[in-house]
Amino acid sequence: MESQHSSSAPGSAETLRRQTRTRRDAHARLEFVMSDPAVRRLGQEIQEHEFHLGTLMSEMYQAEAERWERALREGDTDLFGQICSGKHGAHGRACLLDREHDADGGPHWGKTADGRPIAWLGTAPDDD
Repeated sequence: MESQHSSSAPGSAETLRRQTRTRRDAHARLEFVMSDPAVRRLGQEIQEHEFHLGTLMSEMYQAEAERWERALREGDTDLFGQICSGKHGAHGRACLLDREHDADGGPHWGKTADGRPIAWLGTAPDDD
């Protein structure tokens, strides 16, 4: 009796193997590029600039930092819904500014888990 599903149908074993192989190959290529000393050096340099800019902007955003700390202490869940959903690739959801603040192309600003101020452009994908 002939199978009702072709081997290229979505969800077929062959399709799943091909997708797994493609992901594995892409991951290996990405690891190769990211392990290049020049790429690693550039990544470190970018992070240093993000921390430096974050420190420079700290005074300007002191009120936002205090608002966030107060909301955490008091459990103000309404405020959490007003905070930017911008995400830093290495530090997660660190932005403490209002939603839509970056509509004009300005940077995100916030604090890392260890409390260091950081500023960055763009946002990481929501893949966690």
